Amino acid sequence: MVLGHLMRDHKNDSTPARIAKDPPKPLVYEALATLNRHFEQVLWDLEQLRALGLFPDRLQRKFLKACRATLEETRAWANFELVEILHQREERDWFRFGRLRQQGEKAWEDPGERVLPAEPRLRKSRKGPRK
Repeated sequence: MVLGHLMRDHKNDSTPARIAKDPPKPLVYEALATLNRHFEQVLWDLEQLRALGLFPDRLQRKFLKACRATLEETRAWANFELVEILHQREERDWFRFGRLRQQGEKAWEDPGERVLPAEPRLRKSRKGPRK
């Protein structure tokens, strides 16, 4: 488990401890990948059980198919929610770091070399004047 040692509360080993508001990105993305690998492992294990003949009749095979669909749905739902959270975080970081980069560029800019913003140009029509 990637975050296991970081997330456990020392007083009660079964309760996750509060971690920083924004945990390190590599740990977050690695945990998401691990979650997906675990879903894949469960699906593979079910397939192994099927291959061993544990679902011989039609009703049991329908159960297996429904079980697979439920697992895939749950994985997709979890990924959707987690990716939305990550999207918000990345968008916030993109804005924040972009602003920092721009501030840094301004600090290094030579005041004598500042370029004035261009004046908006009016588009000239290729056609003659409207009548």
